Amino acid sequence: MNIDLTTLVKPNQTVAVALSGGSDSMALLHYMKSNAEKFPFTLIALNVEHGIRGQDSKLDTAFVKDFCDKANIPVLLYEVDCVKKAENEGLSLEQSARILRYECFYNAIESGKCDLVATAHHADDNTESVLFNLFRGTGMKGVSGIKQNFENKIIRPFLSIDKYEIEQYVKANNIPFVTDQTNFCDDYTRNFLRLNVIPKIKEVFPEANKSIRRFCEIAIDEDEFLDELAKSSLSIEKDAIKIPLPLHKALLSRAVIIALKELGLSKDWEKIHVDGIKELSLLNNGSKFSLPKGITAIKEYDAIVLYKEHLTDCTPKEFKIGENSFGNKILIAKVVDKNSVNLKDGFYLDADKIPSTAVIRTKQEGDLFTKFGGGTKSLGDYFTDKKIPLRNRASIPLIANGNEILYIFDVAISDNVKVDDTTSTIIKLYQK
Repeated sequence: MNIDLTTLVKPNQTVAVALSGGSDSMALLHYMKSNAEKFPFTLIALNVEHGIRGQDSKLDTAFVKDFCDKANIPVLLYEVDCVKKAENEGLSLEQSARILRYECFYNAIESGKCDLVATAHHADDNTESVLFNLFRGTGMKGVSGIKQNFENKIIRPFLSIDKYEIEQYVKANNIPFVTDQTNFCDDYTRNFLRLNVIPKIKEVFPEANKSIRRFCEIAIDEDEFLDELAKSSLSIEKDAIKIPLPLHKALLSRAVIIALKELGLSKDWEKIHVDGIKELSLLNNGSKFSLPKGITAIKEYDAIVLYKEHLTDCTPKEFKIGENSFGNKILIAKVVDKNSVNLKDGFYLDADKIPSTAVIRTKQEGDLFTKFGGGTKSLGDYFTDKKIPLRNRASIPLIANGNEILYIFDVAISDNVKVDDTTSTIIKLYQK
């Protein structure tokens, strides 16, 4: 076998080989040890005892420890309970084992015990993974196969190597290993593919691994391109992300998933969440869909907006000249020189037309607004006319006297408090 480790490992890094004691991982340990001084890098091993096969599993761990001790290779030992996790979370044993195994890998990396974890995934594993995902029903990411995970510092030196080559390497170098009997039980879905399906495929298509790997490389490139297109369609604001409509169905799901991750739902979203958000594109303006972690999706005219709800204290407060604190905003009411003011450069009110009972508050049922130039309508209808998003309406500060709205901050002045020829004192209103 000839593997270019320089593309995977940097000089002087510490690499932990994920070592189960099986033939593949033992071959990887042997190969990495044979090349450790050449590059150079420091080699250690990492073993996870999954708690699945009782005493047999413990014996495998003992074999790994004994071998590493004799070979003078440091070994990190982890114990997890896959059965308990599977039962508590409704997972298969395979899913539970994988999740807990990778938690151990990341623990080793994050705690500084190693820089990289090397797994013994090979070309046959990749073929198995693609077929498994395909038969379960998957998208482009699922058929992209097993990848080098440089971002999370997981490397797979054998990924382009066939299982047959590894078996020959083990024989040629007299490498000891243990056999997991569950690998020969076709009750497990992946084992069924490994033992019954893939051998039959290879009888007809001997180069199946290479062909599927080429397909994966194409799928990876196209998947990344579609992700880039989906991300470029998003408008990202503070605590809100807008997905434009209409958006091609090949991009919409991707855009939704990217938006969820941007808002902090990298792990807590499910397919039902994505489907629920996509359905908003077919519903009326203002339709909402609730998500975990206080995130809401809303249909907003020609877009779907995902945003985080922020609750602030918006108790009505007396309006006064000067500085007004309201919620998380500072609202300034400043008297200006009548002779030098330019009424077109901001929002100005006639101070004498503001009743002493006026308060600063947010919208209420029954609010009315008289448009500049005349004409009174409900505040809700006025917001709709101005296409002010529903998600923003509840937090917009207002100057109100009863149900009469005198000023909508940063939006409009009521005709009832406008500056005219009789005005003696002018107030400029703005947010600090």
